[in-house]
Amino acid sequence: MNLIRDLMMNKYLITPSAYFLLQDRYKKEFMLSELIKFAKARGTFVIDNALAEEFLKSKGLITTKPLIVETIEKSTGVQSTPRETYGGTQTNSTASSKTALENLPLPLGSEESASESPASREESYISTGTISKKMSLSLSSEKAVAVGSSNVNERGLISTGTTSENMPLSPSSEETEAVESLATKGQSFISTGAGSDVQPSLEAETPENGDSMAEFSSGNENEDEVTGAVYEDYGGLVPVEEEIIPKGGVKSYSTYSDLVITPRKGFNFRAKEIPSDYEIKFDVENIKLKPPKAKNANGKEGEIIVQVYASYFKSRMRKMRKILRENPEVSSVLDIGKLNYVAPEGEVTIIGLINSKRETRKGYMFEVEDGTGTIKVFIGRDKEDYKKVFDIVPDSVVAFKGYYSKKGILFANNIYLPDVPLYKRNKPPLDEKVYAVLLSDIHVGSNKFCEKAFIKFLEWLNGEVNSREEEEIVSRIKYIIIDGDVVDGVGIYPGQYNELNIPDVFDQYEALANLLANVPDHMTMFIGPGNHDAARMALPQPGFYKEYAYPILKLKNAVIISNPAVINLHGREFLIYHGRGIEDVVSFIPNRSHHRPAEAMVNLLKLRHLAPTFGGKVPIAPDPEDLLVIESVPDLFQTGHVHVLQYQVYHGVFLINSATWQAQTEFQKMVNIVPTPGKVPIIDIETARLKTVIDFGKWCEGV
Repeated sequence: MNLIRDLMMNKYLITPSAYFLLQDRYKKEFMLSELIKFAKARGTFVIDNALAEEFLKSKGLITTKPLIVETIEKSTGVQSTPRETYGGTQTNSTASSKTALENLPLPLGSEESASESPASREESYISTGTISKKMSLSLSSEKAVAVGSSNVNERGLISTGTTSENMPLSPSSEETEAVESLATKGQSFISTGAGSDVQPSLEAETPENGDSMAEFSSGNENEDEVTGAVYEDYGGLVPVEEEIIPKGGVKSYSTYSDLVITPRKGFNFRAKEIPSDYEIKFDVENIKLKPPKAKNANGKEGEIIVQVYASYFKSRMRKMRKILRENPEVSSVLDIGKLNYVAPEGEVTIIGLINSKRETRKGYMFEVEDGTGTIKVFIGRDKEDYKKVFDIVPDSVVAFKGYYSKKGILFANNIYLPDVPLYKRNKPPLDEKVYAVLLSDIHVGSNKFCEKAFIKFLEWLNGEVNSREEEEIVSRIKYIIIDGDVVDGVGIYPGQYNELNIPDVFDQYEALANLLANVPDHMTMFIGPGNHDAARMALPQPGFYKEYAYPILKLKNAVIISNPAVINLHGREFLIYHGRGIEDVVSFIPNRSHHRPAEAMVNLLKLRHLAPTFGGKVPIAPDPEDLLVIESVPDLFQTGHVHVLQYQVYHGVFLINSATWQAQTEFQKMVNIVPTPGKVPIIDIETARLKTVIDFGKWCEGV
């Protein structure tokens, strides 16, 4: 059932006969992405027997008739044409396949099922035939074949016939009865999702130059064009304004398969002679987590989730207490549950998780928890550390020092954030200068993707420079770090489809791979996911889904990293994080904005956490360990996400939000985000500081 499940996750259907053809070969001789791409090129999301056979033949896996046809022919003695298979018809087909299905032995109860009127049941349909102008696909369909459940009250039908204008569409009892017989004999099926109250209909407009809409690749030899349809949010089938692709023709959009950029002749790439020196110090995929087990056989899934998140916050508290206790000013830390045993005049220090924060007339009141108990903490406006309250967000871990009242309130004089130390040790110098390029938010596939600017950048990497200074820089570039949102994705936000040049996520990754294939081989690329990529949406993101992003996995000089990740380059630690936690900071801390991301990054460093607020704008995965704590202080901290280049130094850490390769989108106009596309920061690895910024923005249209 793996194939059925994977197809359903991608909103594709499969008929029983096609399932039996493909299941045994799935993940052994072909991948899901290949099948979906093959189906999409033919304008259909119904994997029927004819399409499955054609797919396998295209890969050289079969040369004979499929199993279902051979079985029918042996049982009936009727020979069928190669395309007269279950789930697909042609305009030149004969009645032999229908007769074969009619002659199959029916199981007990099938007559009763067949005799029940289709009009009395609630069914959904997928049309793959030619429909007359403005004809509505309602709850009847001639030449409809049931591929749904043997439960006759909820079943999906797939129309594969050609109907004339105003012809009533209702299934023949013989065809329905025969296929129900196949389904009740144990064959797998997929229902099209009919509901008891919803009766979806599809109204098709006819193009001006014809009398009927293009068919959904039902196997019609006479069709010249194919188009498609998609599911809406609640399972209804709706048409999409998708480009009409000539059958067997070339798509109108480019995936840059013909783009070839070669290094400039005679250019001296000094970096070729510099040995690579990198180590992935932290990657989510390398962390083995042990989720809690159910206490007994009656345990529910919800109880397990609660246990996981309890472990998650215990992990956060444990790591943060260790960081805070490295501060010499945080001493004599006491558990909240033991405060009742403290003398009222004694000064105490507690470390706890912020449950709530509210402003009062005289200051701020916090509710703080540490696992042993909960207490209210008050700090007045007259205290020296009062301004630090604005750096505290919900669910962050903070230390308070003050006096405990028997009324159950700690009156704090001091606040200690986890923060990073003020001074850092100097690293030994390198033998030679070596540089890294920081990129993020390429958004290949968007109609705002700065294609010309990015190609100019690739040419620049290959030695097409404008000055001696640029020549020196390019010759010493050894690493490229790409920090998420490498493609624009599909269905990420409402109305995105209208803003895509490449409407297929598989083709987006293929286009990206074709572009990055032009990066010189001696440059190592570290590529991580973002919220637009084919990856787990919740943080942390282990990496890309291989079924979608396999083209970039094949690049010889690419290293796939998680989000977040820590890379050691020549002894310098680079913390790479796409940057969704900036949204937490902007939401809760005054005077923070998407236009000034480096300031928000300072707050993340102060809290020593990449997504401190739980249950807010940033989804957090139910992992039993908090992997978003900044346990080791990096030399450089890179983010992206907000499409604005900004950088600064904080306590010896260089913070930089790399720019983008996407011009301003309609959504960014709505939220008043002004991107800075085409700006490429070059980092001197020895100092972990900015060397220069190369601006390719003048080639970005729409800026």
